[in-house]
Amino acid sequence: MSNATSPKSFTPWLFLIALSFIVTFWGFVTPLFEFPDEQVHLETVDYVARYGHVPGNFTPDVTLEMYKTQELLGTLRNDQGQNDYTYHPEYRLEYVNSLLGKYEDEIKSFNTPNNRLIKVKLEGARYPLAYYLYSSYWLKLVGSSDIITRSFAVRLGSLPLALFMAYFIYQTGMLLFHHSKLALTLTALTFLQPMFSFVTAGTNSDNLHNLLFFALVYYCLLLIKHGLSRQTLASLLIISVLDIYTKTQGYLTVPLIALAIFISVLRQRHWKTLVLLSILSTVFLLFTTEKWLGFLTSANNRGVSFIPFLNFSINKLISQNIVWYWGVFKWLGVVLPPLYWQLANRVVLLSAAGLGLYGWKILKKKKIIADPYITFYLLVSCIFYALAIYWADWVHHKNLGYSMGIQARYFFPTINAHIALLMTGILSLGWSSRIRLWLRRGLVFLFFWLQLGGLWRLLTSYYSLSSLPEFITQISQYKPFYLKGDWWYLWGIIYLVSLTYLLKKLLAVDSSRLDQLPQKPPSNKVV
Repeated sequence: MSNATSPKSFTPWLFLIALSFIVTFWGFVTPLFEFPDEQVHLETVDYVARYGHVPGNFTPDVTLEMYKTQELLGTLRNDQGQNDYTYHPEYRLEYVNSLLGKYEDEIKSFNTPNNRLIKVKLEGARYPLAYYLYSSYWLKLVGSSDIITRSFAVRLGSLPLALFMAYFIYQTGMLLFHHSKLALTLTALTFLQPMFSFVTAGTNSDNLHNLLFFALVYYCLLLIKHGLSRQTLASLLIISVLDIYTKTQGYLTVPLIALAIFISVLRQRHWKTLVLLSILSTVFLLFTTEKWLGFLTSANNRGVSFIPFLNFSINKLISQNIVWYWGVFKWLGVVLPPLYWQLANRVVLLSAAGLGLYGWKILKKKKIIADPYITFYLLVSCIFYALAIYWADWVHHKNLGYSMGIQARYFFPTINAHIALLMTGILSLGWSSRIRLWLRRGLVFLFFWLQLGGLWRLLTSYYSLSSLPEFITQISQYKPFYLKGDWWYLWGIIYLVSLTYLLKKLLAVDSSRLDQLPQKPPSNKVV
């Protein structure tokens, strides 16, 4: 495909910025401490901003200011991990007829040196430093302000992370599909997925981990596509180290890099390089043996059986996580209406059938829609990451006697691969250029519908939408000044304009029509 757009020749920054604005809007409308574990991560951000390191395992980290604020807002958890929202999705704060919340002035009065210094509880996250160090700079920009202003400033720190996530997803799409329209579609579908929009907008170390994993996948695909290079290998090394200092799951980058190198060598037939890198990998594994063995061979302290655990995990996947994957809000109490996730999951099943057809076309050397080596890598990386999460849960179960509670968002580091495989499967069902065009457009309409449905579900679970003035009054409470009153007209217009721009861009027919032309591998190459 010599006339395809080069992955590095053009980056549609306006498109990517529009996607970032959509995510930011989710961060604006969601009430304080209502993202997954937001208060836990904020407590650690605040601790790192003050002391320069994450708190120790037994070091109290919840300030008196945070404790009192959560107490008033109903988000303070008891010893069982429950608060006013737990098992009560109907619960709402008491709103008043004012842009200031009932307890807003009282919460701002908690912003005193003593209240911010005294620690009264142990709750903050104990993950590695990288994300909290990054977020601490956003906190320091408004360091003397009240906890509401500080919390939303840290949320704004998700905006550049989201922008670079979009960049790496787009570049991944270029390597997979060889054309900007399909790459744009992949990026948009990922960001419009309502649960991903929700998680990315919040304060959570998952966001930096997701970004680094998207970058890792992109550079691994560069290895597979163009062969080994010092620059790409150096980039992968830096990403891997950063991710290890972000999440313990960062160690999973090592086997994924090894897999990419293996596929690249097979594709390029560089056998001497394989031997050299095998030696280096062996040395690395020797230095990290304790970490890997501890993960793989932990003692069964509780004497639990694997088969019941496996049945439990499968049942939870089928009954819960295939629903939560598309959106779960308000302390796990509110999900999308059944029509949304049922239709989405049926499209996933249809895509699985399309991937089967795609594999058959590869075997028969027929025309295909995406690079087979890259598709194989994306599929294996998804399976590997999911199995690693479940294995970690099994280790947790053996040590403590209960599951750590896997949620669908735990698999979002590979969501770019999920959506890429979904697109590949659906588009492989098209038997003509026109059919593939409308299949792609169908996916666009589906994800726009999911986006709007997810946002509507979130808004209606917290606020009254019976009238616009009442809605603006309620959504303005417990927010910084730029999220009060008439400001919402500006943010609402930006959100709708961004959606409209994306829809127009995605539905337009590309003049080159390369997004409708499949590829044909004569042997092990894609042309």
